[in-house]
Order: sequence, then C-alpha cells, then structure tokens
Amino acid sequence: MISILLRLIIQHALVIFNKKDILYSTFMSPIAIFTYNRPDHLRKCISSLKSNFYFKKTKFFIFQDALKSVDKEISKKYHLLFKDLPSNFTIIRRNKNYGLKFNIIDGVSYVLSKFKNIIVCEDDLIFQKYFIYYMNSMLQKHEKNKSISCVSGFSYVFRNQLKQFPEEYLLKLTSSWGWATRREFWSKFLKSDLSLEKKNLFSNKKLQYIFDYDDAQSHTLWLKKNSLNKISSWNIEWEFFNFINSYYTLYPKITFVENRGFDGSGTHCTRADYKFQKINNNYKYQINKKKITFEQEENADLRKIISQNIKQNIIKKNLKKLIYFNFLN
Repeated sequence: MISILLRLIIQHALVIFNKKDILYSTFMSPIAIFTYNRPDHLRKCISSLKSNFYFKKTKFFIFQDALKSVDKEISKKYHLLFKDLPSNFTIIRRNKNYGLKFNIIDGVSYVLSKFKNIIVCEDDLIFQKYFIYYMNSMLQKHEKNKSISCVSGFSYVFRNQLKQFPEEYLLKLTSSWGWATRREFWSKFLKSDLSLEKKNLFSNKKLQYIFDYDDAQSHTLWLKKNSLNKISSWNIEWEFFNFINSYYTLYPKITFVENRGFDGSGTHCTRADYKFQKINNNYKYQINKKKITFEQEENADLRKIISQNIKQNIIKKNLKKLIYFNFLN
C-alpha cells in the first residue's frame, strides 16, 4: 500500500514538473555553428553548450569553411574535435573557401530547408547553461508574433543597468552573437530586392541616423560598401532587411552569451576590451508564463541607453574608421 502511494506521489510530481516546463513536449530548434580556423575556440564553444539543459535533445550542425591555405595543425585539431562529438552533431566541411557571408547564408538556408526555426552561433561564443532553454522558450512564446523576426541570446545591457530593464525587451537592432530566426523571415530576406529602399536611405540623412542606431553604428557606411562590392557581408543586408520591414529583435535582460573573440585570433576582429555582461552560470532562468504587459514596440528610453552602451563598448578605436567584424566575410 505504501509503495503504491509512493509511486502515485512520484508520478504526480513528475506531471507537475513537466507541466511547468514550457518545452516538455516541444521539439528543440537546431543550432548551426560556423567556424573557420579556430578549433580551440570551437572546442570551448561546444563545451559550454554541453553544459546546457536540452543539449542531448538538440541537433547541431557545424559548418567549417575551408582554409584559404593549408594548415596541418589546425586541420588536425578540427579532425580530433569532430571525431569525438556525439551523434546529435552533423559536420559540414566545405571543400572550398566560401567566406563568412556565403558560409552563413548557405548554412542557415540549408538548416531552414529542413526545420522551421534555427539558432545561429559562431565559434567564438560561450553560452550560459540556460541558453538553449531560453532561445527555444522565446521562439515558442512569440511564434505568432509577426513583428519579431529574431531572438537574441546576447544582451547589450550593462550589469549596473539591470534594474532599468524588463526581463525581455525589443530593439530595432539585430545581433549576430547567438541569435535565432524562423523560416518565414529568412525566406523573405533571401527573396527581397531593396535597391530602391537603399537609394532612398543613401539620400536621406535623417533616415541614416535612425538606421545607424542614433549614430552608434556605421550601418549606412557598411551598406554602401557592400553595395559597391568593397566588402562582402550578409549581416548588414540582414540588418537593413529588418530595419526596412520594421521588424524587432527580442533581447533578454540577463545575457546568455559572451563573446570571446576579442583576443586578436579572429579573421574579422581586433583585440579589444569587452565591457558587456559576462555569463553567470549561477543565474537560474525561469520563463514567466503569467500574462504580463509586454511592450510590442521599441521603448525610446531603452533605445537611448543601448545606443550609448554601443558607443562606449568593445573597441576603443573610432568605429567609423573600422569595418566592424560582424559585416565582413
């Protein structure tokens, strides 16, 4: 009698636990990781993902771009890393150098041809243990919202500003540091022709100021360079696509992503100070399922704070003289 009662209590407890978990019956979105010549960074990136809840339930796709010149040591490190990965990893090794732009466009398009959502990462990122849970929770929570095209795992909020921000907030600004999107938005992006919109932007100073996130970023400059084939960028085109369509990116207050790429090892990044939040694995994320008021547009006060944060962050050099690494191939 006691054993039966105990079994019923345990079963009831498991049901309660499952019902509290927003993802207990939900398919995990696949994660695409892009890498080129940094196997040591990739190993740390994967290690941080292995500590995540739902790691074993997630499918991973690693797209390794081909090296421009033979490097036996780097190739060996990648080989050793890949052969020890579990079965939920698929490795795509390019047979020629695609460059970051085409590696990402092709890789994201490939994954979204098979799945409706994707989480996109690069090898220099480290993830908090609730990253996978958070990203899938937000994709599910806002899946019917046609104005939110992206979910970011990274936060532009400085640690001393946390009290000024809600748990989740919207920006008219994308992030490439651990982000997610849905097939419908990516497909629309690939089919879009924004030539006329670009022409209008290039002749409109007021619009340029807004697109440059109140002069915090050099978006207009990078878009011009990309249009003239002086740089090869997927990210600036994605940024402009979202801007023109008035799409939002959803951000967390507490960051789930830390960028470790400012050590001078990257192809498109210089050595620099990192002033944003670092991940805190003692932080326990719990999704708020109560019906709370959620601002359906960008808050002007929060935009001002984020714009100022970007202006004083990361690279001490004059950003307008530096082609930011996110927009290079």
